[in-house]
Amino acid sequence: MLATISRTIYKRGMNQTTDQMSLLDAIGFSAPEETEKPKKDKPAKADPDGKKPRRKATAKGSAKAAAKQDRAPSPDFGPPQEPDPQSPTPEPSDAAHERLQLDRFLCFALYSANHAMNGVYKPLLREIGLTYPQYLAMTVLWETNNVPVGTITSKLQLDTNTLTPLLKRLETMELVTRTRNPKDERQVILKLTRKGRALQKKTERFSSCILSSTGLAFEEAMALQDRIMKLRDNLRKAETGS
Repeated sequence: MLATISRTIYKRGMNQTTDQMSLLDAIGFSAPEETEKPKKDKPAKADPDGKKPRRKATAKGSAKAAAKQDRAPSPDFGPPQEPDPQSPTPEPSDAAHERLQLDRFLCFALYSANHAMNGVYKPLLREIGLTYPQYLAMTVLWETNNVPVGTITSKLQLDTNTLTPLLKRLETMELVTRTRNPKDERQVILKLTRKGRALQKKTERFSSCILSSTGLAFEEAMALQDRIMKLRDNLRKAETGS
């Protein structure tokens, strides 16, 4: 009897449960399952740089990345890598920066000083109608007249091809004469004319004008000249390898 009552109550409870499930299905809901609720994933922490969090690499993604890495050229043997435009350009060191400054070049100091010197000479030479190289050649003849062309070439440290047109111009201006040496026809002798000797008097004030323009005392100018000539001789030796 008890067993019958129990079965009756059990069947009645089962029927009620079945009816409830049928009603939920009819209105579009499902009965809740008695399983453990899944845990919600915690949101990934944001990157400090503001970038989106990276997704975890799956096995498939890892395989693609490995294959792509195998196909990429090696930085040691492949083509040169393109620089990242966003990466900062390294600044040169202080020593390298000093080497790049033009004012640190000794050659430029000499070059620019020579231009400045020519600028001072220009109005003076305009008065006598000579260029600076012509003035130098005449200065050698004013020191020692009636000399071979080789003497002037050696004094001015110029080659014959450069000096010959200059001397021809001085001859045309009737400042010098060129004659063959009777003892050696290959040698040309230079000699001042009367007009050439008279021109020297017009240049007597040149030295004082130049010295005044340098802003140096006489002793300082002579010491500087000695050092420059020593530098010149050392550079000549380096050029010839002697």
